[in-house]
Amino acid sequence: MDISLAPNIENILKAKVAAGFFSSMDEAITFAVQFAFMDNKITERISELNNDIEEGWQDMETGKGRNSKEVFQDLREKYV
Repeated sequence: MDISLAPNIENILKAKVAAGFFSSMDEAITFAVQFAFMDNKITERISELNNDIEEGWQDMETGKGRNSKEVFQDLREKYV
């Protein structure tokens, strides 16, 4: 497969190979592509966590939450 990279990206990857971070350009490009997909998963996970936090705040505002003393007591009973 032939690919074309922007000159600045190619230079960065070549420098990483020359510095020994990667053994070849193929390895450097593979890592960069995998990282791009990981970044997308991280963004999705952050969005999920933000939704969970918002749901928790809404629960607290409607009286569904528990106070910190109850939570810490449960944790002490479970782990101490």
